[in-house]
Amino acid sequence: MDETTREKRFLEMAASRGLAVPGRTHVEKTLRELSLFFTRSMFREETARRAGILQRVDPRARLLATLIFLVSVSLSRSIPALLAHAALPLAAITLSRIRPTEFLGAGFLVAVAFTLLMAAPATLNVFFDGTVIVPLVDRGRDWRYGPFFLPAVIGITREGLLTAATFLLRALSSVAAVLWLTLSTRWADLLRALRFLRLPAVFLQVIGMTLRYTHALLRHSEEVHLGKKSRTVCRTPTAAQQAWAGSRIARSWERSLSLMEEVSMAMAARGFTGEAKFPPGPWFGAAEWGLLIAVVVFCTGAHIA
Repeated sequence: MDETTREKRFLEMAASRGLAVPGRTHVEKTLRELSLFFTRSMFREETARRAGILQRVDPRARLLATLIFLVSVSLSRSIPALLAHAALPLAAITLSRIRPTEFLGAGFLVAVAFTLLMAAPATLNVFFDGTVIVPLVDRGRDWRYGPFFLPAVIGITREGLLTAATFLLRALSSVAAVLWLTLSTRWADLLRALRFLRLPAVFLQVIGMTLRYTHALLRHSEEVHLGKKSRTVCRTPTAAQQAWAGSRIARSWERSLSLMEEVSMAMAARGFTGEAKFPPGPWFGAAEWGLLIAVVVFCTGAHIA
């Protein structure tokens, strides 16, 4: 019996029993998303270890420089000042040897799309009056219903464009700075830098444990889905798949509670007092002070210009 005949008989038998050959189901999509999550995590660790100029600077100085930049951007009111601020994250990304495709794929494109959607309504004269420079709809007369009012000509205003541009530049510059910090700094170094700011120990503990539990839970989910996929010959009915997914969710919940208790007992047995300990690092050198002074001078110049 050749392979074609054997496959045909298998498909006929599956059809007679009401089964279907598994295809691109929700299990496949879940596996793909889980794999992408771990791939992105390893990618960020790889970019943080590159031999860039700013990777050699202490993470504490990088965090302080980012905070100074964010405060300066939030205080900027004019378009030229915001444009000048936008050049600083681009220079930092270049000096950190982060490729444009890596930076865009890390979430900057999503931020651009989201901020555009948020800023688009502000350009119309529906919510705020202004000088219409691009008319879109001419209704012929004004329309009023209670507190709601629509002008006769609905279009894009000059004041709305300035407001949207200010919002876009401020938001995207801030996002770019934060993405640069996360892409150029390892997670452990970032926690140590946050501890340098005298943040509460419980805050850092919650952040660190949340990340570790998230990785453990997603790794467990990936293993469960791979196990099901390796044992699946034909696609089961939707109700059966939903029942299986519900049972795995309940089992994962039980396992997470058990894991949390075991980890807490193990940490207490090893003398953990609730405060994360990080090895002390040397005080700032010439590179760290140079970065902070450069950021302060650049932001001050952007406001003056």
